[in-house]
Amino acid sequence: MCLLSMEKKILYRFFEGKASYKEEEEVCNWTEASEKNMQEYLKERKYFDLLIVQNRKNRIQPTSSGNVFYLNNIIKYAAAIAIFIICGIQIYNHTKPDVSHLEMNTISVPVGQRVNILLSDGTNVWLNSGSKMKYPASFTKGKREITLNGEGYFEVTKDTKRPFVVQTDKYNIKVLGTKFNVDAYDKTSFFSAALMEGSIQISEKEEPSNSIVLHPLEKADQVDGKLVIEKIQNYDIYRWKEGLICFENTTFNDLMKEFEKTYDIQIINGNKNLDNYICSGKFRISDGIDFILQVLQRDISFRFQRNENNTIIYIK
Repeated sequence: MCLLSMEKKILYRFFEGKASYKEEEEVCNWTEASEKNMQEYLKERKYFDLLIVQNRKNRIQPTSSGNVFYLNNIIKYAAAIAIFIICGIQIYNHTKPDVSHLEMNTISVPVGQRVNILLSDGTNVWLNSGSKMKYPASFTKGKREITLNGEGYFEVTKDTKRPFVVQTDKYNIKVLGTKFNVDAYDKTSFFSAALMEGSIQISEKEEPSNSIVLHPLEKADQVDGKLVIEKIQNYDIYRWKEGLICFENTTFNDLMKEFEKTYDIQIINGNKNLDNYICSGKFRISDGIDFILQVLQRDISFRFQRNENNTIIYIK
């Protein structure tokens, strides 16, 4: 299939995140059909990104501390890294290799959206809604350090000579090569780290000697100011990076807090009968909050309505 048969309007809808599932599948099949198609894809993607960069709404804004990138649901910028993500294929380019090691860069993810990036060492990172990550465009020889405010899923490239360190507001996480999830928004007192592969060391920022080590299939949650280790019982809650909302034995109010983070909307629960309601389920984020609430209504009685500006949902 050549570019003529792969209509540009479909390709650009794919870049904008507006393509249907069928169209996404069509683009993936087309790029995988031949190297020529992939090169055509990259050519069109670069042209599309140039148009975006020229757009004041999405342009890169330099700061004294480096670069700050504001990302929408399809554009994925990472400082000096231009990232193209399609069907699980990540391709990245360094634009300033001679000075990038001096730069610190920040990625801010808008509330209600998610971002997948590839760091200069090959580490793959997914950032959840409202997250912010600060990192060097190129890691130095002695260390690999990033700062996280939010939730991230990391697949760290192994490098025994350069440990990978995730710095959060309260804890630092040190790894060599592993897969793990960190939930550490500065604005909340909650902290959680879950390990899928390898091992990680979690130490208090103020008292580094106070540390614990997680082994595969373990997680550590902050409870009353201390980290409590337990086995991971439900892996689905870490599937947010796949565009899924999964919850099990979750209180209604805790679920509404998750919806607020995911959909960038305030939810006010005025129905006391829901305070003790425990629910479980699995939805696609694209299903939308209205649909999910309607499904929950089949199990328990409540009403909901939005305010005029669609910024608040009232539960009654």
